[in-house]
Order: sequence, then structure tokens, then C-alpha cells
Amino acid sequence: MLLPLRFRALCLTLAMFMGAGLWAPSLVQAQGFGVYEQGSCAMARAGAAVADGCGDGSSIYFNPAHVAGADRLTVSLGATLIDANGEFTYDYAARPPYTGAEVSLENDPIPVPHGYVTYGLTERLGVGLGTYVPFGLETNWPTRLSDGSYFDGAFEGFKNRIQSIYVQPTVAYQVTPKLQVGGGPVLAISSVELNQALDLSQQATPAGRTFGELGVPFHTAFAESTLEATNEVGYGANIGASYQATDRISVGARFTTPITVSYEGDAAFEQVQTGLVFPATSPLAQDLPTDGNQDGNPDPTPADFLLAGQFDEGGVLDRYQQQASADGTLSTQTIETEITFPFQLVAGVSVQASEKLLLLADYQLTGWSAFDEIPLQFSRLGDRAREENYDNTHAVRLGAEYDVLDQLTARVGYLHNTAAAPDEVVTPLLPESNRNQLTVGFGWRPIERAELTVSYQLLQQNDRRGRVRSPRAGESLSTDLNQGVYSFGANLFGTTLTLYL
Repeated sequence: MLLPLRFRALCLTLAMFMGAGLWAPSLVQAQGFGVYEQGSCAMARAGAAVADGCGDGSSIYFNPAHVAGADRLTVSLGATLIDANGEFTYDYAARPPYTGAEVSLENDPIPVPHGYVTYGLTERLGVGLGTYVPFGLETNWPTRLSDGSYFDGAFEGFKNRIQSIYVQPTVAYQVTPKLQVGGGPVLAISSVELNQALDLSQQATPAGRTFGELGVPFHTAFAESTLEATNEVGYGANIGASYQATDRISVGARFTTPITVSYEGDAAFEQVQTGLVFPATSPLAQDLPTDGNQDGNPDPTPADFLLAGQFDEGGVLDRYQQQASADGTLSTQTIETEITFPFQLVAGVSVQASEKLLLLADYQLTGWSAFDEIPLQFSRLGDRAREENYDNTHAVRLGAEYDVLDQLTARVGYLHNTAAAPDEVVTPLLPESNRNQLTVGFGWRPIERAELTVSYQLLQQNDRRGRVRSPRAGESLSTDLNQGVYSFGANLFGTTLTLYL
């Protein structure tokens, strides 16, 4: 009865974890919006784990082939806490008072969970189940500056979240004494939320001209939009292989397929009062009843009066507002979009330099070119698209671990990765650049059946020029729109508890 009891424990543990994981916050961390910290042992090695796993179940993600080495029931639960900080600094002459005004990111520390269960069915066959968060993004920027005006970046996005939780059953097999292979299907459960301020100056009037052409200043907020879809699913796979080349050298490789998730959710719009008034000479002015003199001649007309009908879902505006504009274009409506989470191709080598010292190196290619745009299909507004044009990214991961004592292992690592966002789309959504990261950690095994691993990672990003606005009518998307410099950094803390049952 031992095997069924262990599998019931396995299923119960993962069910509890998945229930919590579906509500886990998302984050902004690694290449693009990838998150590689899916186990504190591998994290302390800077993620170098494809040729030699940590034995804590995290190989379900890093290289499923290593699950073939499982010789007992292993349950591993943990999380990484990410404390990110960043700011945008305007160019000297880009915005008054012309002293390099700074706008700071407002992200709170974010916990990112991971959980794995593995079991060795035979000496050559291992199985497992894991859930982890390999892609996520969260950027929270203020909507307004200290002087009360809107932050320009709010028109690009002031509160944006993308999250994708992967659930992966895994099977691995020892093909020969030197070769292991493994893999499994992946179920991606994803949510997305995008928040933006809407610019009145770029909106078209019934006369065919924009409000900007009629004197409305650029970046005049007249609404805030929230686009949200939750718990949508996509499907893919994660496969890997490992080969023991010599007694001291192992090589490995992993490929995770791209996964496309289609979202269907809601778009809500809230009117923001502009306080603007169109003069009687404006083509948008109307004969208002409020002056007690409806003589057919236009009166000075508040812009907010004209716009109110855009937010009406029907039947609540008086007849004058309905005449002004009551088509409900910006009323709550359905929205559809899709995002492709990129492939990952990782290859690496491990060298047992001495009885106590293990050296590791990985190379990672991530197919961020699949993230070329965010298509938005509104039921009332029609089709829109947000252009991203990401590039594929490259990372080099170097790690080492040393057995200080029989119960204590020390780990260090270094990581360099390139940026996914090209120069013209470095925006508040993802203000990234090339990054260098240092890691350190240790594993402590006070008893045979339990191990605690902890890790720390320092993320340092090169400053990078970027923009806080979209092209105006007639402008093309280019680096000419960049108005300042983004700075970013983070401290990451990881903890994982592993039980060998």
C-alpha cells in the first residue's frame, strides 16, 4: 500500500500548491518577461542546471531528463521573492522644470512560487508533476506627477500584468547507462491586465479632424481603460536529454515549445474630467440649454459634456447629451487578444572538477521574436494592435557548487543576458536592457530526508534610453520618440524546502 499512499500525498500536495499558484502575482524580472528562478538551488548557480540537476524536482523545468534519476518520492515547495526598483528620468529639456525630473516604479515585492513532485517507478523510469511560473510581468507606474499632471508613460500603460503558470506532468527514462531523456506536455494557465490613460488629442471628431487639431493639448487624459482576462489556457511541451560523456563531464539540452494563449475578457472605461471648454466658434460647439437661450447659435461647450455619451450604455443621458454623442463606444465591452510565450532552447555542460567542486555552464536562446505585437479586438471599438517587435535573446549562465561539509553545500553564479525589447519599444511596459546578475546560496541537509536551500540574486541592469509616448498622427515608431533614460535593478531571495520520502 506504500505506493498508492505516496501518490495520494503527491496529488494532494500539488493540488494545494496549484490552488495557491493560480492567485500568485506576476512580475518583471528576466529576459523579456521570462522568469528563470524556479528553484533556489538552481537560482544560486545562476540557473545553470541543464547538464546536472539539483535533485529537488526542479529538473521538471530545467531538464526533464534528470527525473530518470529519482529513486524515491521527492516533494519540493518554495518561492522566490523579487524586490524590483526602477525609474524613468526625463531628458533635461523634455519636461519642465527642465532639471531631469524622475518618475519611480511603484512595484511591491512579489513572491513567485514553485512546486515539484518526482518518483522513481523503477531504476530507469521516473515520473513527476510540477507547477512553476516561467513568464510574468508587472509594472506599476504612477498615473500623475507631483504637480498633478499626468505622467506621459501612463498613456503607454501604468498598471500592466501578464502571468503564465505552467503545469507539467513528466516522464523520464534512462535509455543507456549514459543517456537520459525526458519530457512532458505543458498546460499554461494565463491572465493579463493592461491599464492605460487615453489621450483626447489623438481621438477623431465627428468632423473627421482630431481633437488635437482643434486645440486640445497632447496627452490630455479623458479616460482610463482596464483590459482584463483571467485563467485562459494554452498547450505546449518541455523535453530534455542528458549525456554522461565521461566520469567527470556531463552535457545536457532542453527545449520548451512556444505556447500561444488566446484571451477573452472585458474592457472597462472610466471618464476623466478634462475641464476643457470649446469656444462658440469651434465646430464642436452646440446650442446648450443651460444658458436659458436656445436660439440655435452655438454656445461655449464643455468637452466633458460632449464626451459623456461615449461612456453611456444607453438610456441614461438626457436628450442633449444624446445629440452630442451617445453611441457608447467606450462603454464596457468584450475584448479578445492573444500572446505567444516564446520557446526556450538551453544547452550546457557540467564538470566535476574535484570530489567536492562542481562547475557548470549553460547557454540559453529564447524566441522572443514571437512577441511582435499585442492584437486587441474590441466588440465596439474595433481592432487595434500594440506593436512590440521583440528580438530573440541570449544568455550565458555560469555556476559552481562546493561541498563544505557533508550536510552543507555552497553555491555561486554569474549570469549575463541580452534585452528583448528593441530601442524603439523600450517603454513603461518593459523598460529592460542588458543585464548582469550575481548569485550566491547554500543547501543545508540537517537530516537525510530533508533539505533547505536558500539563495540571493543581485540584478544590475544597464541604463537605457526609452520613450513614454506613442507616435502622434504622421509620426513613425522610432528612437526619435525617446525622451529619457530608464534605470532598473532588483534583489531576489529564494527558498526551497525538499522532502525525500
